[in-house]
Amino acid sequence: MPSDEQITRSAERCDLHPRVPSVGRCDGCGRPLCLSCAIPVRGRLLGQECLVEELGADAPRQDAGPGRQRDLRQTVAGAAFAVATVSTFLPWSRFGEGAGIFGAWGRDPRWSLFAAVAAVAGLLLWAALRRYGPHRAGWDIALAALGALVAVGALLAVLRPPSFTRVWFAPWIAISAGIAAFATTIPASGLRSTPDRPS
Repeated sequence: MPSDEQITRSAERCDLHPRVPSVGRCDGCGRPLCLSCAIPVRGRLLGQECLVEELGADAPRQDAGPGRQRDLRQTVAGAAFAVATVSTFLPWSRFGEGAGIFGAWGRDPRWSLFAAVAAVAGLLLWAALRRYGPHRAGWDIALAALGALVAVGALLAVLRPPSFTRVWFAPWIAISAGIAAFATTIPASGLRSTPDRPS
């Protein structure tokens, strides 16, 4: 039967990465640390800040680990979905259908509406994952798919605009934002191929 200390420790979250469970506490300051933050030194468990105090000038610099790279990619993906959503509020054509505010949200079903729905869905999913976590690769695949749908829908809106209209700049913004959302979530999803290891 697990002790109370083990139950408490497994329920704790890392001080720097709130969505990641802690593996222990820093022996220097006592804050909870996840696996990527915990550094074993001379039989003690330390965080980066306390490591500097322990080793002085000999302390190694902390590079951006996988956790920080993932957080940065998630932030960029959220910003990309936000930009794509804002682009749907702008005019998507110079005149005619889609020329006013909320240009992508026209009365007739068309590709701009497809891109707009994907952008809003991506932003809502990203916000829900950011708020409620935990973040899993399956959700990264869903975000990557929504980013691709934004880009494809906006591209088709450029290639097949409503009759008697000319495309304006908002679809190009949506295309760029969709590509950015796709490109930043694909590495985290595990779909990107990795080179084979030599046996």
